[in-house]
Amino acid sequence: MNKIAITQSASQQALWFLAVGASAALVHFLILISVVNFTTVSPAWANVVAFLIAFIVSFFGHFYLTFSQSNSSTDKHSSNNDDYIKNRRTSVNKTPSSWRHSLPILLKWFASSLLGFIANQSLFVLGLSWFGELYYIIIWLVVTGVITVMTFALGKLWAFKS
Repeated sequence: MNKIAITQSASQQALWFLAVGASAALVHFLILISVVNFTTVSPAWANVVAFLIAFIVSFFGHFYLTFSQSNSSTDKHSSNNDDYIKNRRTSVNKTPSSWRHSLPILLKWFASSLLGFIANQSLFVLGLSWFGELYYIIIWLVVTGVITVMTFALGKLWAFKS
């Protein structure tokens, strides 16, 4: 039964990671498009602005949803879905003073996200130079997949590790 609870928790964590990541990616994309279309800021700088705003969405989502298990020892031992939901509600109601204690987590997640952003952009540009712009969608999908796995591992094993 314990292995089942751990597997269920890991799959729920992966689903939260994908949901939060997709939300942050959507925010990133919408901010990028908005800044480029409504200002005179170049796409390269707009991408940096969009990344910083999406980072905030990403951090809050992962802090409260994806990796909240890592921040609450009671969640690690949940034996069924009702306990999981109850513990998730408890972890979402963190006090404002807990943010001072979470500053190291914030800095680690920012470092992880920044590394992911730099790696993603670098690999995407490298892929374009090797294979050409004709294959940009495939290159983007492969690079995003690799970076997503890297970012998840950094978040779980380093940034949000309790």
